[in-house]
Amino acid sequence: MTKEFKVSVRKLTDEDLMREACECTFLGTSHQSLESIYKSEHSPVRTQLFWVKLTNIPLFLSTHLLRHHVGSVPFQLTCRDDRKGGNPGLPQKVEGLKDKLETLRSKTNQAPYGEQFDLIDNVIDQLNWIKDNTDRETPVNLGLCLNAQALIDMAKVRLCHQAHKDTIEVFKAIKDAIRQIDPALADMMVPKCVYRNGLCSEPRCCGYVGTPAWAKEMQSYRNHFSAKQLGLKS
Repeated sequence: MTKEFKVSVRKLTDEDLMREACECTFLGTSHQSLESIYKSEHSPVRTQLFWVKLTNIPLFLSTHLLRHHVGSVPFQLTCRDDRKGGNPGLPQKVEGLKDKLETLRSKTNQAPYGEQFDLIDNVIDQLNWIKDNTDRETPVNLGLCLNAQALIDMAKVRLCHQAHKDTIEVFKAIKDAIRQIDPALADMMVPKCVYRNGLCSEPRCCGYVGTPAWAKEMQSYRNHFSAKQLGLKS
């Protein structure tokens, strides 16, 4: 990723709230841990709320994260040109530069300045590319108010090797920030092929499941589960 981005994560709720939610579902005292609730993904997992703030990420990447609407409320920098938004009016600016180049070209004698004409044509071609493509790179800020289940679900597809490389980079940074405040949750944030023990849901598998790196990540994930959970003991 060419742009520098920043990630910050703040946890808004705690383990006590999770246990209180558990105690609403039965008569007694809950001794549930965060690790156990994250592994089971039972409903009290949604009591654990986080504020994730991303600064200076490309618009297309923000769009990837916005698609996860279940359990996640987004707040993204506007790109409106009549508000204080991100990089508005780029196509119009490019058209203005092209007009100036065309004016320069019309005032140039073509015969002795053939190379300059070629250069102007090349610049115009590049400006056309910028006009058609750069808006997706508009830097925006994105805030997400979301729960632990949403983060587990997002990780399945945004840590997948078929996600965009920049999206993977940003989501790994989110996971690293989560680990600083809730390591048990970070341990459960894995790509879907790890979550499904080697099964790929994409139309065409990327081949990661056949690599030593996948085997290592899979083993690390399995280490968090008991022998009974792994089906090794009845």
